[in-house]
Amino acid sequence: MLTATLTTRRLHCPDVKLLTADLMQNGLALVMDRTGDARLCVRWLDEGGQRGPPLLWDDDICGDGMVYDPETDRLVVALNGPPHVFEGTSGVCLGVLPHHDQPTYRATVAPGGRVVTETIEGVRRVTDLRTLTRLAEHSTRTCRGWSAPVGLLPGDPVLTCRSYVRDGQWGTALVNAQTGRDVARVRRPFGGGPAFQSAAPRPNALEWVGVLAKGDDRGFEPSELMHFTPEGAQIIHSAPSRRVGPDQRSLPGIVRLSFLTNDWLYTEGARRPHQAIHLPTGTRRDCPSDDMASQTGQVIDRRAVAVLDLDTGIRAPLYSGDAPEEGRSVKAISADGGTVLVSTPEALEWWSITR
Repeated sequence: MLTATLTTRRLHCPDVKLLTADLMQNGLALVMDRTGDARLCVRWLDEGGQRGPPLLWDDDICGDGMVYDPETDRLVVALNGPPHVFEGTSGVCLGVLPHHDQPTYRATVAPGGRVVTETIEGVRRVTDLRTLTRLAEHSTRTCRGWSAPVGLLPGDPVLTCRSYVRDGQWGTALVNAQTGRDVARVRRPFGGGPAFQSAAPRPNALEWVGVLAKGDDRGFEPSELMHFTPEGAQIIHSAPSRRVGPDQRSLPGIVRLSFLTNDWLYTEGARRPHQAIHLPTGTRRDCPSDDMASQTGQVIDRRAVAVLDLDTGIRAPLYSGDAPEEGRSVKAISADGGTVLVSTPEALEWWSITR
């Protein structure tokens, strides 16, 4: 059973347009408004409707660059300029992240008081939020995704993945992003020739997954999905290619991998619909997206304006009546899956989710 219940509804301020809203683990919502003078403003908003003072102003935004770390009580906000760091409780600005000369489009917290950022020039950086010092830097073109398993390696480093095809072999590795050295590596023969390949680390484990599809501009064979551990590899899924376009060229069924939780893996590609795969059991679910998911396995279905429970496959609508009204959109889901923010043309709503 999955139930969504409207608990609070707060009207928008006049002459202010709500652009984004996110739920922080300290119970506050972080909202970005476009004010009457067309500038962007980031501020706190609590469920009682109290609006905090402006934290940051800018004329433009690059991407999803706002994140809160409850371990250090640090808030990182990146609009179009350098990412600013605030104390989450007081809102005091503590400085900016170093070495971020290009706009930052994504920021994610990692255990141990760290933040992982990605900038438009294709660089991923790991920064210590307590000291504001850079710990690691590498290209997103060669290292995919990241994880931060605590207690499994000395120093609890941030890990990433490397995937390559060379000399008739597909090589993948779990890499210490702070030293650049492989933690584990697996090579597999695949018969040679052109191929698409990628890999992603599993959170909180010394494991990773990878996908390889042989083919070229004329077409691709089915995508082979592998689960890697330091001891070896196991095929867990084969996704057929899909013919698209007027020339009916076949494209890879899977081209992108990301973990929604420690166990649920999101796969996206030419295959429709996209799917999530439960690694321990092999269970597969049609999954609308991976950009809004809780750590407990609830995923937002933007088109349906609903919450999907991956464990059961049940959806709960985030609206009253038979269908969502025009302009209703989901803005955020909390890390524990218990709260969802929904915006309408008139108000911002808090919805409680129970399983």
